[in-house]
Amino acid sequence: MRWAPPLLLVLLFSSLSTGCAVSVDDYRDEKPAFIVEQFFTGDLEAFGVVAERSGKVVKRFSCDMHGTWDGNMLVLDEDFTWSDGTRQKRLWRLTKQPDGTFAGTAGDVVGTAFGEVAGNTLHLVYNLSVPVDGSTTVLSVDDWLYLVTDNVLINHSTLTKFGLSAAEVFLTIRRKTH
Repeated sequence: MRWAPPLLLVLLFSSLSTGCAVSVDDYRDEKPAFIVEQFFTGDLEAFGVVAERSGKVVKRFSCDMHGTWDGNMLVLDEDFTWSDGTRQKRLWRLTKQPDGTFAGTAGDVVGTAFGEVAGNTLHLVYNLSVPVDGSTTVLSVDDWLYLVTDNVLINHSTLTKFGLSAAEVFLTIRRKTH
């Protein structure tokens, strides 16, 4: 008969191992360097999926984006087309702060988004108003964007409600080269 660890021991170990949060500083030495205003200036396209907390993909989308940089502000115009045929528009305004961090707003962002860049990574946190069954709910978004090449970025977002997982978003953003 094989020994199985007591449930309390398993729960204690898993809580200790998940208690170590990832920091954007963990990516400080990663290349290529993610210069937000460079990557998001011009025309881009994104393709992604939304998965419910079980992991099942429930929506797919594509998004055409156009970004402009003016002084210390990035304006990112996003046009989403969802797999159910609906369309959505989001207009981000990300302002670079004197310390190099970002503060941002968008029509469906509740309050202000905060972002920090290190190495090839941008970490954004914000609250998002999301349509659900004919009404809206506010979800907390933990957004990690990783620059893979000068023209390709991978984005993973975790959406939570009251600290519990609600959904995940996985997408690839590509700069259009003309």
